[in-house]
Amino acid sequence: MAFFLPVLRRAALWLGAIQLAITLVVAAAAGWLAGLESARSALIGGGIGIVAGLYQALRLAGRSLADDPARFMRAVYVGEGMKILLTAVLFVVAIRVMQPRFAPTMVAYAATFIAYWIALGTGYPWAGQIGEAGGRRERTTGERQ
Repeated sequence: MAFFLPVLRRAALWLGAIQLAITLVVAAAAGWLAGLESARSALIGGGIGIVAGLYQALRLAGRSLADDPARFMRAVYVGEGMKILLTAVLFVVAIRVMQPRFAPTMVAYAATFIAYWIALGTGYPWAGQIGEAGGRRERTTGERQ
């Protein structure tokens, strides 16, 4: 089980990296189509999606479903609630302080969810091989694969 937690952490960081790449593409497109202010707004929206997604993913990476399923589910629900609250707070702060344009901000925020579709479609190949018991399978010599 000790191997499983770093795998989840690595998967969370890869999701964040994919979200960052998507955000940069959307910001570049917004900048090309509507100027620097739209690019900045897209970076703000994408940044909100990245921060909120990484918060929840890294929070859950420290939990084990096998150890206590009820506790894990509580962590999922609390994490999702905190993610929603964090997202709302970040949007309020961004709107009041940075005053981004609405459309590029929302398009970039929504585009960060494409990373989850990519992850589901590819089966999280960056997560590595996880054995049936949730950890790495041992070789006959006792070395980890």
